[in-house]
Amino acid sequence: MLSSFKPNPAPAFVLASLMMAQIYFVRRFPQPGESLQALDLYCETGGKGLNVLLGLHKLGIPLHGLIPCGTTPLSQHQCQDILSLHQLTHINRVTVGEYNGHGVALIDEAGQNQITVHAGANALLTAEHIQSQASAIQQASLVYASFESSETAICAAFSLAQAAGRLTVLNPSPFKPLTPSMLALSDVLIMNQSEAAAWLQVDQSALATRQAAQHLLHELQFTQRYPGKSLILTLGDQGAIALLDDGSWHEHAAYSTTVVDSLGAGDAFASALLASLLQSSDLTRALEHGCASASLLIRQRGVIDNLPTTSSLQAFISAQ
Repeated sequence: MLSSFKPNPAPAFVLASLMMAQIYFVRRFPQPGESLQALDLYCETGGKGLNVLLGLHKLGIPLHGLIPCGTTPLSQHQCQDILSLHQLTHINRVTVGEYNGHGVALIDEAGQNQITVHAGANALLTAEHIQSQASAIQQASLVYASFESSETAICAAFSLAQAAGRLTVLNPSPFKPLTPSMLALSDVLIMNQSEAAAWLQVDQSALATRQAAQHLLHELQFTQRYPGKSLILTLGDQGAIALLDDGSWHEHAAYSTTVVDSLGAGDAFASALLASLLQSSDLTRALEHGCASASLLIRQRGVIDNLPTTSSLQAFISAQ
């Protein structure tokens, strides 16, 4: 379906998982049973779904979506603040559970990360909540979700979208095995190296470069094994590749960047890639925008404030 996708001015629909993120900078990652002194820290509102939502918003894409919010005053204030600050007037808030999601990330001296999350209210989104948004989903240009949202909610949203002929895009992170029903409802899968290695049950070294990843997918006969599916792989400093449902390949090298904080790089990539696809059907251009967006993000600390705008993204690409 991605191979035949056409630019669409309709709003995208995002299941916007909400997290309170605490980020600690360390010299190295701890060993089992070891305590380490953090060198620095920061806290911010985040979440994979929220990051992609805001990334699309900053790139000028009209949006609808759903954001779960806990019942505690802090949870309510966090949600209301982010919606008001970014004027997300078409995003519907659902109060469910007690607490918003929480995440803890460690960033080492190379800028690489390890992340642990608790989904909180995000895990409590139901099919009934999704049904209340049926009209927006059925009229959307595409529907995006990550595994920070409940699988029940994702399946309900993707079912509505597919029935209406809309593109469904899944980032299966935090990774867990894809059920047959989840896979059947996902037109496009966006994964990083570790997620793809876990799904395909291969060593991560088999995805070390763009060429190695292409060779592996060819050997696995991916398009025959998963007909109708498009796979987009982010490969860190190797860039990204895309294998579409029609068997066509696309790729783009990473931009040379000093990594300060890699948190949110995949979300920056996904939002810029999808924004580009909604404006042009050129997949190589979309990969270029995704790689540029990730590169802009990881050279500084923090996610939401550093997601690029259309002008900053274009200026970066033009300067290369």
